[in-house]
Amino acid sequence: MKRLVLAACLAACILGARAEDDAESFVEEVGAGETVATAAFVSPPPGYAFDRPELLADQYLWGIAHGARLLGLACARAGHAEAHAAWLAWSERERPEIVASAGRLGRHYFQREDAASAEIAAALNLRPALDIAPERLEPACATLPAALARPRYDLARRREEMLKK
Repeated sequence: MKRLVLAACLAACILGARAEDDAESFVEEVGAGETVATAAFVSPPPGYAFDRPELLADQYLWGIAHGARLLGLACARAGHAEAHAAWLAWSERERPEIVASAGRLGRHYFQREDAASAEIAAALNLRPALDIAPERLEPACATLPAALARPRYDLARRREEMLKK
């Protein structure tokens, strides 16, 4: 459980958000300057649900998907087509789990399943973009395809393992 809490906290520190119309459009590129209205919270307050393992698992997986998305898009902008393609393939493969998590998190934070990804990320206090120097982005993009192929990025399996603990 300590590893899960630490990982969730780390995800909150390094990940970000993006505005989009719905969870199905998770892989679309977004323009700069988009913001999220934080007044959209109905109940409960933003943050991690450490006392609710199933919800915490969704929050954690959302952070993983969000971080992968930010890196995949940063790699695309930097011209790393292989990394971007790997992220797109991973996103499509993981779409059912991402959409399911979005629905559960939307219900938790906003009492509706159609909350935008940016709203969910804001509820989790995730950053809107990666702030990474080019010399650090290069190796991250070079290793992204291999990383996303690892079992730890199988979100359904990861959620199941987290809930067994």
